[in-house]
Amino acid sequence: MRGIQLAMGVVALMMAGCGKVAHQPDLPPPSVQVRAVALEQVRPSAEFVGRTQAFEDVHIQAQVSGQLVQRHFTEGDKVSQGDLLFSLDPESFQAQVNQANAVLAQAEAARDVAVINWERGRRLHPDGVISDTDMDELTSRKLQAEAQVVQAKAGLDAAALQLEYAQVRAPITGRISNAFVSTGDLITPQTQLATLVQSDPFWVTFQASERQMAAARTFTQQNPDQAVRLSDLDVEMRMPDGEMYDQIGFIDFVDNRVDAATGTVNLRAKFTNPDGWVLPGTYVTLVIRPQETEARLLVPQASVQEDQQGRYVMVLGEGNQVNKRMVTLGQRYGVQWAVLEGLKEGETIVVEGLQKIRPGAVVNPVVQEIQPFKQDAQG
Repeated sequence: MRGIQLAMGVVALMMAGCGKVAHQPDLPPPSVQVRAVALEQVRPSAEFVGRTQAFEDVHIQAQVSGQLVQRHFTEGDKVSQGDLLFSLDPESFQAQVNQANAVLAQAEAARDVAVINWERGRRLHPDGVISDTDMDELTSRKLQAEAQVVQAKAGLDAAALQLEYAQVRAPITGRISNAFVSTGDLITPQTQLATLVQSDPFWVTFQASERQMAAARTFTQQNPDQAVRLSDLDVEMRMPDGEMYDQIGFIDFVDNRVDAATGTVNLRAKFTNPDGWVLPGTYVTLVIRPQETEARLLVPQASVQEDQQGRYVMVLGEGNQVNKRMVTLGQRYGVQWAVLEGLKEGETIVVEGLQKIRPGAVVNPVVQEIQPFKQDAQG
């Protein structure tokens, strides 16, 4: 009996102990890094895909027909304006020049005789030695002979020009392609011999949508004091390997119509190419910026979250309580994002530790050390 009472007492003791709740200490608020939103000077930019184009792109063709006897350049080299590129067989053209010289000499001899006869008649006509009709005939022969000399000179000039055309020279300074013909080929004015491109300076052609052009026009109309001409914008170029070209270009052409098929407007930027390394036909990315900087509210991209309602940041409020704030974002600048709506200068946002908190939570804010903003090449 005494054993039963002892067992029941132990059970009661155990049940009483189970009914007590151990005291749990309060957890400290999570530590997060915060920073104040501030205005920073940036240069807004827009990016467009473009294609390089030679300043001059000439198809070299002969102006006469003949057999190609010599090529005078090394394929791929730079040639200067006036350099001899191809020679056609000159014999037939030289023969035409010789014939034209003979015709001219004959015409000049006939003219000299006609002039002598006319001078003699002019002296005799006042004395009545020759009639008016004879004098008119002498004058007509003189004029015809002089006209034949002019005609013969024109024929000689034409023959000399044909002989000159037998030597094909570079019309511009530039880099020449490979030859499309070989020595011994019969060349005609329709035969393409080579191409010659001048790539310093060069152009980059690109397209802007009609919406972008309309937005630029509207901004200019609403902000005449901030209006910027397209030719005043700095145009930078990113090469296919991601490196930025070391020259700054400018927009020198805007087309006068919208392409109905694409809804875009053709534009063109001009760059210098002192080393000649940029070749026509290269696809590049143009980064267009104003020359002056603008003040923009920037937040780190890591501080921005997104849900079904849109993008938002966590803003630090009174008592170190964080609240969700929807924001409208603009352009990216390096690892930061421009805020168009939703934040004000001086407000504090959470930039690190977002996975630890929920809206309404109290946090232990640690001010983040802000590095000076440097706009990268893509910003």
